[in-house]
Amino acid sequence: MGDTKHVVMRLKDVHCINTEDITGADDFYVAGGGGTGPESGRRHTAVLTKPIKINDNDRKQFPDAESVIFEGDVKTSDFVEVALQFFDEDFNAEKDFDAKYQALTASLVAGIGTAVGAVATPAAGAVAAAILTATVPALAKVLDTIDKDDVLSTVEKRVAVKDLQTGRNGPWTWKLTNKNPVIHEGVPSSAQSNVPGFSDWEYAVRYEIDVT
Repeated sequence: MGDTKHVVMRLKDVHCINTEDITGADDFYVAGGGGTGPESGRRHTAVLTKPIKINDNDRKQFPDAESVIFEGDVKTSDFVEVALQFFDEDFNAEKDFDAKYQALTASLVAGIGTAVGAVATPAAGAVAAAILTATVPALAKVLDTIDKDDVLSTVEKRVAVKDLQTGRNGPWTWKLTNKNPVIHEGVPSSAQSNVPGFSDWEYAVRYEIDVT
């Protein structure tokens, strides 16, 4: 069956080079999660950050409690796939978002779990696509305004566990721009670009993977 590694993939920080909002700060947040292949039992984790008020040239840390994209024991011969969407909260529902955060997280965990569990193939991109498809509908069950927020960027990524070294791997950076709104690393992209095109927004999000 092979060895098992404990894998923790987390968001580190976000650097705003240029906001999407041409009049001021963005309310930036991240939603999505990660899942494994069949060898590791289709483990899954969801991530949802509360909106971060951020302006040009700001760099802000993600809170530890909201930063974990994926955590679990994974066979060395298996993989982890993640799918994330990066939003600007346009409808300023922060108080509502905070009040319903636990319910939003629970709905996201359930939705991603169902989606990952239903994946019938370990083909590259299948788990990430399932997570991506489940994310917004799971949140919309709790907070209607989620559907109205601007999706700035989408990331889908596949990580081969055998390629990870024990200890800290990274940090690495995803460069998010309106000119490159969909990033797919190691998987065919299932995402469609529907980002707003009226501003030259640009972000850099750093992440890292710890292995024990």
